[in-house]
Amino acid sequence: MEVLNCPRCRKVFVKRHDSICDTCVKEEEHIFDRVRDYIKENPDKTVSQVAEICEVSVKRIIQYIRDGRIEAGVGMSGDITCSKCGKPILIGRMCEKCILETNFMVNDMKNEAAIKNRGRIFTTRR
Repeated sequence: MEVLNCPRCRKVFVKRHDSICDTCVKEEEHIFDRVRDYIKENPDKTVSQVAEICEVSVKRIIQYIRDGRIEAGVGMSGDITCSKCGKPILIGRMCEKCILETNFMVNDMKNEAAIKNRGRIFTTRR
């Protein structure tokens, strides 16, 4: 059992899953719900407008979108971009094209490694 001070409110708590106390987790969930609901009801708003109305940072909203927890509204087109090519996206970190390209590159690297390791004899030492 690990006892910590909550980094947000400094209250002492027993760490289970989250790195913040239960009160702060509930507060975070409330903030998330407020942002998510506002974007659903007002898809034409920009990230800055949502941040101002919901009284949260732009950085927090972008993190929700990058984490795939919220899909950006159409008004946010251009506010959230692919981290690889810069194309506007609505959710996540990369556009579909860059995700596919990255997956192909990873698969190619795995295949190359498998070919290089083919025929090698692996032994364990005692």
